[in-house]
Amino acid sequence: MGFVSRDIISGLPNPLISHILSFLPTKEAVSTSVLAKRWRFLFASVTNLDFESGDDENSTSFMEFVDRVLALQGNAPLSKFSLNCSDYPDPDRVNGWILNVLRRGVSELDLSLSEYPLPPKIFVSKTLVRLKLGPADDLSFSIDVKNVFLPMLKTLDIDSVVFEERGFGFVKLLAGCPVLEELVMMNIGWEDWKFCSVLVKTLKRLTFFSEDTYENPKSVSFDTPNLEYLEYSDSTADKYPKVNFSSLVEAHIGIRLTEDQSGDANFSEDSYFSEGDEEKEMVGNATEFLMGICNVKILYLSAKALEVLTYCCKAMPVFNNLIQLTIESNSEIGWDSLPGLLKNCPSLETLVLKGLVHKLNKGCGDMCCCKRPKHPSCLSSSPVKVVKILMCEDYDEDMMEMEQMKHFLKKMPCLEQLMVYYNTSYDPSVLELSKKLQKINGIASAKCKIHVISQNLSLSSTVPCSLTMKWSTAPPEEEKSWPTTPPKKEYSWYPSEDEDEYSWL
Repeated sequence: MGFVSRDIISGLPNPLISHILSFLPTKEAVSTSVLAKRWRFLFASVTNLDFESGDDENSTSFMEFVDRVLALQGNAPLSKFSLNCSDYPDPDRVNGWILNVLRRGVSELDLSLSEYPLPPKIFVSKTLVRLKLGPADDLSFSIDVKNVFLPMLKTLDIDSVVFEERGFGFVKLLAGCPVLEELVMMNIGWEDWKFCSVLVKTLKRLTFFSEDTYENPKSVSFDTPNLEYLEYSDSTADKYPKVNFSSLVEAHIGIRLTEDQSGDANFSEDSYFSEGDEEKEMVGNATEFLMGICNVKILYLSAKALEVLTYCCKAMPVFNNLIQLTIESNSEIGWDSLPGLLKNCPSLETLVLKGLVHKLNKGCGDMCCCKRPKHPSCLSSSPVKVVKILMCEDYDEDMMEMEQMKHFLKKMPCLEQLMVYYNTSYDPSVLELSKKLQKINGIASAKCKIHVISQNLSLSSTVPCSLTMKWSTAPPEEEKSWPTTPPKKEYSWYPSEDEDEYSWL
């Protein structure tokens, strides 16, 4: 902290300085005590404490430091307590710290500890609003936890927590959170449980992520009638006895086949897609879960989720409310479920494709340009107005991706915008792609506008003859954020008699 900055801050009242110090790591806040006599005990009034032991730090000195800070603060009210300590010699000492902050009315508790049975008093706190447990190794919800009552808790975030009572302990935890609004579960390992039930009437946001496993979860239920946002990535369960997402607005679905299911699907692929089959033999059954999300308005499907729709769903759900659909591509997974999915989205306005690569097989259907369908394309009746395509770095304009773009333009009668986000800063290749797209004959929608956008350049054209150029930025890097309209600054030109040359307007 510089001399001028210190003088400016020193002029502030003590409560405001303590509030500012609350946003610093605790070690830095404590270090301010040497600045001047007035600062000696200011950090003792900070309301946020954040302790993290370093890899090269002596555990004894770390624990003594935590002891000193807590002793100096006495019984002062505390808002947040964060403890990240993967190596500690004395669990009783850690229990003492946690009980200390609970007595002081802490509202946010963040614990990342290894091989540590959580003290039962955490789960009867009347002041906790946010509780984060993990990530860590074997942080456990012990069978010693007899009662759970967290009347103020709105956010529960658990990562790699072991529930010794398996599904029963988890149900006990949720049942004691009467006002819970957000639940995050990471790497819980519920495939070993007899059942898992998320039964929370007040829940608005749910995130569940589990890494690839060799076994399916046995039984998974959701009764969350007020849930608005869902992220769910897991292997398909053996059964879904109850799925209630009646208020769902946005869902990110990464449900997947296990290795055994995937092997069965690949083994039976030829017979699965043989013409004339009315009954398809499924390798799993996620029908109830997929039917349960059919009220959603914004849907993101991983490539593996498309595979589940193909092999683990008796009938394609009807998504009457869906207005935006995003799908991920994978060269090892086919688009077999897409034709049926698009036919069952009567209100769909925006289709986003993260890549255009996919596995070619008999079930590719009329969504794809790789073969001539016997029946009218599903795209011909599609209400989609906007198609956004996010191309990967190794895009080759001479390969199937270009043909697929042409297929969309020729088959989609309601299309108003085709937007291609091209992950390259090489402007000539972007211009070349734009010119090729303009030359396509037989476009289904005369009012369709084509946009090709790279890191430096954005080219837009109204089919068949006007072209505008505007500078733009690339789409945001966040996985769930999509590009917005480029800046207004633009230059225009029109095609000359030679289609390959352009003259300034």
